[in-house]
Amino acid sequence: MTSTNKKDLERLIKGLKDKNRKSQELVYQRYFGMMMSISNRYCENWDDAKEVVNSSFLKIFTKVENYAGKGSFEGWMKKIVVNTALDHIKSRKLDKVGFDDINQLEEDVFIENSADWEINSEDIMKLVQSLPNATRAVFNMYIIEGYKHKEISEKLNISEGTSHWHLQNARKLLKEKLTTYL
Repeated sequence: MTSTNKKDLERLIKGLKDKNRKSQELVYQRYFGMMMSISNRYCENWDDAKEVVNSSFLKIFTKVENYAGKGSFEGWMKKIVVNTALDHIKSRKLDKVGFDDINQLEEDVFIENSADWEINSEDIMKLVQSLPNATRAVFNMYIIEGYKHKEISEKLNISEGTSHWHLQNARKLLKEKLTTYL
């Protein structure tokens, strides 16, 4: 980040701390797309993702005092979006499997890695969004965000075994969906 960009960001953060509407608008415009792409990975549809993003920005604007300047501001905001998305999923409780304690791993899950498939990112996003809520959350946290099963289990209040099960289930379901898709 150049010193000019850093100074601009520092001014924006100060504006947010001062409850300046123009600063809020600029942050929203600058980061909406990025935050929406994160939210969209966790939510079933655009409307839910937008609701999560708007709730996240409200938290960002009202809790900006908690940002101590350590680490990137963008990273701090991303964490808020992920946590808001997880809260959204937990509040829906729409899964048949849900976040119940599943300590059983499926032994027959084997995913063949094949790079010959022609599929675009929008199609992949639709497939991921079609996963059950809990399974989608674990898949995103592990594969996309880089969380470990221990961290996932703590954040979602599930066992590590349940986290493993959801990841395996996501892989199995995605493989099935990709096979029928292609």
